[in-house]
Amino acid sequence: MVLLLLKDDAEIISKALKISLTAAGVPASASAGSRTTAADVVAELLELAEELVNQAGDATSPDEVAARWEDTSARRSLFDRAIVGRLSESDGSYAVVDYLISCYARVGELRSRKSSMLTPELADMYSYVTDLCVSYASIALLNPTMFPQPADVEAEGVLRLLRPLKADSLPQGFLSSLCARLQEEGTLTELGLPLYAKLAEEVGDTKFTILTDFTPAYRALNGLVREKPLGALLATDPNFLGGPLARNGALLQMGARLGPFLGLAVFPSDPALAAACFPDTSSPPILENSMSSLRLSTGVVQRALTNVAKELLKNPEAKEPFFKLIAAACSLNQSRAQQWFPHAESQRLLHAIAPQHIEPPQAMRTYSHDGFMANLAAILLALCEPFTPPDSPHASKIDPSYLLSTHRIDLKDETRLCATADDVMYWLDSRNPDLRQRYLDRLAAEGIVAPDDDDSPPLEVSTSFGTVTEYFFLTMRVLHVGLLPSYSMLEKLQKEYGRWHQDLQIREQELMRLRAGGHHSSGVTAQLEAEVTQLKKWIDAVKQCVLAYQTHLSDPALVTSCVRYFRLVSRWLVATACPPPEGLPLPEKVPRLFAALPEYCMSDVADFLKHITALAPQSFEQMDATELYDFVTLMVTFVGAPRYVKNPYLRATFTKLLCYLVPKKDDDTGRRHASDRLAAVFHSHPLAQKHLAPAIMQFFVDVEFTGSHTSAYDKYEYRQDMSQILEYFWDTPVYKKTMIGFARNTKKFVRFVNMLINDSIYSMNEALTKLASIKQTQSEMADEASWSAMQPRDRQRRTQEYHQYEGHARYFMNFINEVLNMVQYLSSEPEIAQIFMLPELAPRMAVMLNHFLVELVGPKCANLKVKNMEKYHFHPIKLLGEIIATILHFAPFAAFEVAMVRDERSFDANNLRKAARVLGGRLFETTLRPEQLELLEKFAGRCVDAKEREAAYEADLGEVPEEFLDPITAELMQDPVKLPSGHSVDRAVISRHLLSDETDPFSRARCTVEMLIENPELKAQIEEWKASRKVSIHAGASGSSATPMDED
Repeated sequence: MVLLLLKDDAEIISKALKISLTAAGVPASASAGSRTTAADVVAELLELAEELVNQAGDATSPDEVAARWEDTSARRSLFDRAIVGRLSESDGSYAVVDYLISCYARVGELRSRKSSMLTPELADMYSYVTDLCVSYASIALLNPTMFPQPADVEAEGVLRLLRPLKADSLPQGFLSSLCARLQEEGTLTELGLPLYAKLAEEVGDTKFTILTDFTPAYRALNGLVREKPLGALLATDPNFLGGPLARNGALLQMGARLGPFLGLAVFPSDPALAAACFPDTSSPPILENSMSSLRLSTGVVQRALTNVAKELLKNPEAKEPFFKLIAAACSLNQSRAQQWFPHAESQRLLHAIAPQHIEPPQAMRTYSHDGFMANLAAILLALCEPFTPPDSPHASKIDPSYLLSTHRIDLKDETRLCATADDVMYWLDSRNPDLRQRYLDRLAAEGIVAPDDDDSPPLEVSTSFGTVTEYFFLTMRVLHVGLLPSYSMLEKLQKEYGRWHQDLQIREQELMRLRAGGHHSSGVTAQLEAEVTQLKKWIDAVKQCVLAYQTHLSDPALVTSCVRYFRLVSRWLVATACPPPEGLPLPEKVPRLFAALPEYCMSDVADFLKHITALAPQSFEQMDATELYDFVTLMVTFVGAPRYVKNPYLRATFTKLLCYLVPKKDDDTGRRHASDRLAAVFHSHPLAQKHLAPAIMQFFVDVEFTGSHTSAYDKYEYRQDMSQILEYFWDTPVYKKTMIGFARNTKKFVRFVNMLINDSIYSMNEALTKLASIKQTQSEMADEASWSAMQPRDRQRRTQEYHQYEGHARYFMNFINEVLNMVQYLSSEPEIAQIFMLPELAPRMAVMLNHFLVELVGPKCANLKVKNMEKYHFHPIKLLGEIIATILHFAPFAAFEVAMVRDERSFDANNLRKAARVLGGRLFETTLRPEQLELLEKFAGRCVDAKEREAAYEADLGEVPEEFLDPITAELMQDPVKLPSGHSVDRAVISRHLLSDETDPFSRARCTVEMLIENPELKAQIEEWKASRKVSIHAGASGSSATPMDED
C-alpha cells in the first residue's frame, strides 16, 4: 500500500484525528488502545481517500508525494476536509466536542514526542490542526445541531464543556484558545454565562451540601475564572452582584453568581444538615472523626474559593467588581453585628427543631447565612497572610483614612473610639461654622471650656487606596459582621442547650418521683413521659447544631489565621495612637485619626480573644507566648486609658483574656486558665511589668459603669477576673512593687478600696441570702410527704427557683472569695494596711468585717448550713480565716480599734472570741497560725477596753451642740468642711459619700473632693468646746474627789 500523504500528516490524521484513509495508505491507527468511547473509534473516510488517490494519479513516489504537499495551504485544506468529513459523516453516537477535545490533546502528545525533531513547517501544521479543533468545537458548542450528535448532547449545548471542566481533563491551552476565538467573534458571552449559571444552579440545589461530592463544581469554576476573558465575563455580568433585587444579605447570597459557592459550609442552615453531619452524638471518637473530616472538606472549599478570588483580583476587569461584591456583603449584612442577631437566628433554628415549643420567626431572614460570611472571611484572611507577619514592610501601607471614606462602605453611623459623629464631621470640615458650634456645645456639656486642638489640621481622607488597605479593612469588616456574630450564635445555642437540658433533668426527676409513688399510669405521668421523650429529641438536634458550629469556629486553621490577623490589628491600633518610644504614657492629646476610628476596630480583637479562649482553648494553647505579645501590648496601652477608649465595657472585655492567661488550677468558677507556658508573656513584657497592675487597679474602679444594660451585674464578673489577675501579680515582685506604688496614690487607692468594700458587702449579702433560701428549699424537699403533695407544676416551679438560687449563690460567693482574699493580701503589707486606716476608709472596713463576723459566727449562722456547701463554693472556715487574717493585719492600729467599737450595729467582742474558738481546731483549712489566735484574743480584749473608753468619752461630752453635729451621721464633727451648697459636714463622712456618689447630698449638684471648702472657724469652735468640756469634767472630778480615810 502506497502512502499518498506526508508521513507526519498521515500520523496526525490517523493517530490524532482517528481517521482512516486506507486507499490513500493511511490505515487505522494501532494506537487506539483499549478506549471504547464512540469519539475515539477510528472512522474510515472513503470519499476523502478516493479524492486523494485520484489527485495523485501515477505520481506516488516519495519525491512526487513530497512535491505535491509542498504547498502549506494544501496540507491545511487536507486537515480541514478530514475533520469536516469525520464530523459530517458521524453516526451521531458521540459528542462532537468530546471528540475534538481528544483530538486537541492527541495533537499535543504528537508534538511533544517530536520536540527534538520539530521543524517550523510541522509546528505550523500542529498549530493549525489544534486551531481547527478549537474552531469546530466552538461551532459544536454554540450550534449543537450543526453536526450529528446524540439528542442529550444537543440539548446540553455549551454545558457539554462542564464535563471536562469538572474532571479537569481539558488539554492545556484548549480553553484559552476557545476563549480567544469566541472573544474575537463576539460570542464569548454565549459560552460563559450559561456555564456559570449552570454551576451556580447545581451548587445552589438544596441536595448539594458539604457532604456531597462538591469538588467537580469548584474545579470547573476555577478552570473558568483562570481564563481572563471568562473571569472578566463573570465579574461584569449584572448577576455577579445579584442584580437589582439583591436588597439584603439573604437575597445577595441567593442572587449573586458566587453566592451558592460561598454558602457551602458545615453551618446548619437547617437542622437536617447538622443531623446528616453528626448522626451519632454519643460517641466522642466518632464525633472527632466527623469533625476532622468536615474540616478537611471545609478547607477544600475555602482553598478553591480563595483561588477563584485571587484569579479575579489578578484580572483588571474583575478586580473592582469583586471588591464591590465584598463591600455589598458587608453593607447588606450589617444587621448581623447587632445585639439581637444571635437571639433571632437561634430562635429561627430552634423553631425548626421544636416548632411546637418555639415561636416562629416574626420575619424572613434578611441577612446572609453564617457559612457565606465565614467563607468570605476565609478568603480575605488568606489574602492578608502576606502582610500579617510583624516584620512585613507592607503593613506600613495601611491607610486609616479608609475608615472615614465612603469608598467602599459608609461607616458614618458606627460608634467611634472616643469621638462623636459631630466631632468627626467637624474634624473633616473644620471651616463649617455649624459643625464647629455643635462641636463646642458637646465639649461644654462635658465641662471642657475650650478645645485644645483648634490648631490641628483637618482630617484628610485619601482619594484612592492600595490593595493592602482594601484587604486589611474589608477583612476587618467581614469578620465584624460575619465571623464574630457566628461565635455569638454558638454561645447562644450552647446556653439554650444547657437550659433545655436543665428542663429535661427537672422533668426526669419529677417522673422518677411519680413512678416511685406508684403513679405509673396516671395522666400526669403519661404527659411527663411524652415531654421527656420529645425533649431528648430536641436536645439531640440542638447538640448537632452546636457541633456543626464548633466544627468550623474551633478549627485550628481558622483560629491560627485569625490570631495572625488580629495581632496585626493590635499593632496597627497601638501605632495609630502615636505612643512615645517607651510605649506609655500616651499623649495627653488624643490623635484625631485614632479618636475617629470605629469602635469595632478594637472591640473585635477583644471579642475574638474572649470567644476563642472559651470555645477553642486547645488551639489557643498551642500558641507560643511570644505570639501573645502584641495582644498584651494592646491591653496594657488601653485598659487604663479612658480618654482613648471611652467605652469601659470594651476595656473590660480585655480582662477576660488577661484572667485566662493567669495560670490558676483551683478556680472555683470552673473557667479554664492558660498554662504557665503562656503566662510567661507577663514576665517578658516590660510595658506590662511597669504599667499593667496599676491600670487594672484603676480600671477596677472605672468598671463601675460599663455602658452595658447589664452593668450592675457584669461589674462583679469583671472585678472577679481582675482580682485573679492581681492575686497572681502580687506574688511576682516586679508587679507587686507597682501595686504598692498605686496604693501610695491615696486618692486613687481610697476609691479602689471603697469599691472593694461596696462590692464585698453587697455580694456577701446576696450570697448568704440565697444560701438561706437554698437551705429552706432543701428542708422542704426533705419532707417527702409535703413535697409529694404539691402539684407537679408547683414542684417544677420550686425546683427551677432552687436552681436559680444555686446559680446566684455560686456567682456571688465566687466573687466574695476573690475580693476578701485581695483585701487580706493587700493589708498584709504594712504600708498598705496603714492607708486602709485613713478616716474615710477605716470605719467602713470595720463595719464590713464586723458584719461578716455576725453572719458567719453570729446567732443566725446555722441558717447557712446547706447540703454540699462546696457546690456553692462556700467554704465558711476558709472565709472566716481570711476575715480574721485581715483583722489581725489592722489590729496594731489604734484607729481600727476605735472604728470597730464605734460600729454599734454589728460589733460584738464575743464574735471575735467565737471565731477564735471555731478556728482553733481547723487551722489546717486556713493560712493562720496558732499564735495568731492568741493575738485575736488580745485584740478582742483591747476592743472591750476601747468600747468602755468610747462610752466614757461620750458620757463626758454630754449633749453636743447641734451646729457641731454632722448632718449626715449626727456625730460630732472632727474636721468640718463646707459643701458648695453651704452645709458643713465632717470631711471623712462626706469623703466616703463622694467615693460612691459625686453629688452634694443636700442639693444633688455635682460635687467632688476638690470642691470641698475648708472651715477653720468651725473647727476651732469645736476644738474650743471640746477643751472646755475637758476643763469642766476635770473640775467636777476635783470637787467630788473623796479624802482618804485617816488611819486610826
